[in-house]
Amino acid sequence: MLIFFLTFLNPLLAQDQASLPAPTLSYLRGTEFQHLMESLIGKQYGYTKAQLAEMGGQSVAEYILYLSRIDVPLKRVIFIIGQDFSGSSYQNGYFGLAAARYLAQRKVEVDVVLLYPNDPLRSRLAMQCKSHSATLHFDILQNLQEQLNVQMTKNILANWLNDYDLVVDAISLTSIEQPKTPVREFMHAFSEVSKKVLAINLPVGWHTDNGNLYNVYVPQFVISLGLPLKGIKEFEGQHAIGGRYIPQTNTFNYVLPKYKIEDSFHLLQK
Repeated sequence: MLIFFLTFLNPLLAQDQASLPAPTLSYLRGTEFQHLMESLIGKQYGYTKAQLAEMGGQSVAEYILYLSRIDVPLKRVIFIIGQDFSGSSYQNGYFGLAAARYLAQRKVEVDVVLLYPNDPLRSRLAMQCKSHSATLHFDILQNLQEQLNVQMTKNILANWLNDYDLVVDAISLTSIEQPKTPVREFMHAFSEVSKKVLAINLPVGWHTDNGNLYNVYVPQFVISLGLPLKGIKEFEGQHAIGGRYIPQTNTFNYVLPKYKIEDSFHLLQK
């Protein structure tokens, strides 16, 4: 009797499982994202940090050029480059610098704000940006104060950013609960120009897993590289994904976006 019952039940269970929608894309916790980047750079997949920067940066640049084609031309673009300190295996700024160079090579007017001293890869990427006529800014808060002879406020910084057609937030890949100068000032300024901000991977001040937990600014655009973080799953603006460096057959069993052969990024549908 039991054998008969199981024989009858198994096809029904299989039918129910088959009717469940397959996951369309994997969203990663912050720790999973960091582990993924470490694995890609490790012996199993063999990438270098510079290679990932190039592949991800090209996706960001191509997405910006796409935005420029479908709407108002983006003639002046500024990248805000931060640094991840909490033991991160990778830096959001690498992607931003590579993207800035790609755009500068295509004759877009590019400015790059470097918030912290460079490590060797950031130094090389920044040098490449400069060689293609991008303008580099160091100690920007102090320089603006000296130029304007006033105390820095978020409005002054926002007015400066507002002169650009697009502001790219490439500050951090990790959650920053209590941002300090200069990150804090830029995060507040972004809230004043949010309709022209593109965030790479994670808007500064957002939590990798829980999103806009601290109620900071919301960008107009986000581009995720590799795979998106769980923290932006509920993001309601335009969301693209690029960085086609995760093998389709990967040991993580992640569900990857369905790219067209010729595309370096993919628009996610809400």
